[in-house]
Amino acid sequence: MRITINEDTTFLITDELGNVPEGAELGLYHEDTRFLCQYRLTLDGQLPLPLAAQATDYYVATHCLTNPALETVPRGQLSIIRQRFVGQGMHEDLDITNYGDSAATFTLALRLDTDFAHIFDVKHNINVQKEAIRREGVFGREVLQQCHTLCFRYQRGDFLRRLVVGFSARPEIGDGSCRFPLRLAPRETWHLCINFLTLGDKDRDEPTYVCGRRQMPGLTEHREHRRLETVLQAPRVETDSPLLERAYAQSVRDFAALQIKGEDISEGEFALAAGIPWFMALFGRDSLIAAYQALPFYPTLAKGVLRALARLQGSRVDRLRAEEPGKILHEHRYGAPTELGKLIPSFPYYGTVDATPLFLILLAAVTRVTGDLAFARALREPALRALEWMERFGDRDGDGYLEYHREGEVGLENQGWKDSFDSVRFRDGSVARAPITLCEVQGYAYAARIGMAEVFALLGEPERAAELRGKAAALKERFNRDFWLPERGYYAEALDADKRPVDSLTSNAGHLLWTGLADRDQASRVAELLLSPEFFSGWGIRTMATTEGGYNPISYHNGSVWPHDNSLIVAGLARYGFVEQAATVVDGLLAALGRYPDYRLPELFAGYDRAAVPMVVEYPTVSRPQAWASGSLFLLLTTMLGLDAQAPSWGQGAAPFLPTGVSRLRFDGLWVDQHRSAVELTGSGTQVIAREGAGPRATTHGRELLRSS
Repeated sequence: MRITINEDTTFLITDELGNVPEGAELGLYHEDTRFLCQYRLTLDGQLPLPLAAQATDYYVATHCLTNPALETVPRGQLSIIRQRFVGQGMHEDLDITNYGDSAATFTLALRLDTDFAHIFDVKHNINVQKEAIRREGVFGREVLQQCHTLCFRYQRGDFLRRLVVGFSARPEIGDGSCRFPLRLAPRETWHLCINFLTLGDKDRDEPTYVCGRRQMPGLTEHREHRRLETVLQAPRVETDSPLLERAYAQSVRDFAALQIKGEDISEGEFALAAGIPWFMALFGRDSLIAAYQALPFYPTLAKGVLRALARLQGSRVDRLRAEEPGKILHEHRYGAPTELGKLIPSFPYYGTVDATPLFLILLAAVTRVTGDLAFARALREPALRALEWMERFGDRDGDGYLEYHREGEVGLENQGWKDSFDSVRFRDGSVARAPITLCEVQGYAYAARIGMAEVFALLGEPERAAELRGKAAALKERFNRDFWLPERGYYAEALDADKRPVDSLTSNAGHLLWTGLADRDQASRVAELLLSPEFFSGWGIRTMATTEGGYNPISYHNGSVWPHDNSLIVAGLARYGFVEQAATVVDGLLAALGRYPDYRLPELFAGYDRAAVPMVVEYPTVSRPQAWASGSLFLLLTTMLGLDAQAPSWGQGAAPFLPTGVSRLRFDGLWVDQHRSAVELTGSGTQVIAREGAGPRATTHGRELLRSS
């Protein structure tokens, strides 16, 4: 069992004892550097016994322990409570109470160490040995006995990191351990405060939480205000489904926890990290899709994501980092891996083909939902640069499609959302050769042009709008000719380096429904296949059909089920009028959601058939929460309500529907038609009735939006 807590870009991963065992990926991380690689509490050299452990808030964890049988202390006589708060670094309160009838004499030892390893080095098992890392830089350790403090320092060129550990009581320090010989009378409690201050080049010299004063008033008031605002701004839900109610509350809390300080974002705005723990950073694709999923709930957060990415938009040609003028980044982190260049060369890293059109899709959707033309005007130049990138750099060979090819010696081989090395396979299982032209990316390009045509029309640029609509129409005709596979009745996943269709059946084609690129006749066949037993596991739609040569239910991208992927497909099915199919997928996802005690969908889970394996099998090392997994529930809810952020008007969305077992769903404060509105959906059997005020009112789509006064 692992416990993970975070605040902004600081996070802590421990075992259920609250320890960080040596040699694992656990630890205390701040701005992508691990500051604690080992932290172990023992009593007379023995590990304590776990009673309970829980993250009681996204930045707080509590571990309740007791003692094993010690030489002078019977088993279970001591109560040990460890409570942690993460901010810049960590504060720990350690309380030990002797509940026995006799004195307890023992030695408490805290063994701690750091390696200052980059998160990539840890996650990918590259050079995580402390000795190897220290050889590349200058490592120092100092004991300040008079201040009860340990100081660690590491410098490699311009890279400087420090860890300062302060104790409220003086320990005996030696051999990497801090020891406290204790003798507790019956009913006596011993308390220890420990402060871990993580310092980079520009960090302040005081942690968020300190002994005797757990919170820095200004900082924590700001943090609590931001978190509280995120929760309070969430539309209020009323439903007869306890599952939906609890899952919605969890997604709201997740979005509060995943907010990070963006790059040069205006005051009051924050960006969205991709996930905890490994992706607490600004990502292009992930942050954009998650912001889109939650747009009617949190338009301000979507604006923060757009501003942050615009600030870091590509400005030059750098083949190593895959940077090009106008391109939106893939990932931005602090520092660099120790073995520079084995994974990603440096940051920001731009190796993604889809973030740029997704940036435009979100910008158009924000403008449509909020009506904020001033915001659209402020991002006009970044939007123009993104459109130019699509024409000049994204279309490498001038065939009218966006494609990718890694040109540097390092970086990601595949640069769509399925970015593992073997994610693009032919029907026989062979791996396609780059340059790769992904089908869903062409859908993103289509939706980006359609959406931005609407924005430019609103900004008084009709000629530019007409040009974008013309290019979108040409793309739609060309795509449906080149990507359709008549023998399979489905769209090709991609075109390879020789422009051969990659003929495996994958979920990528479902995104064509979300973006509107699929012809209506072909869309019917896509919907039929996506709900076939080969694709639909009973829990959700697999990334690859079971009939394909590359299928593996526990593959990262070739047979697993991704909630965010399913949420986009559900929105697409509803858009094309396949409401029954959309409802079936929602039923499966909610059934999977109900299997998690925290009511939170994971990043992905295995593609085993529900009838054969009647439990959700989670993929190892998933992030929870993951932004676009938590955001999936937001998009599923708005799709149920018949709302479509890409439709020219919310009133032109798809027909609403309710999943099995739900007969009422209402939101107060949802952004609809450029206002905070109330939307209510009720159903009896297969009939769905929307209500305004006290009585039903007939509308084209069987629903009516009730605006807040």
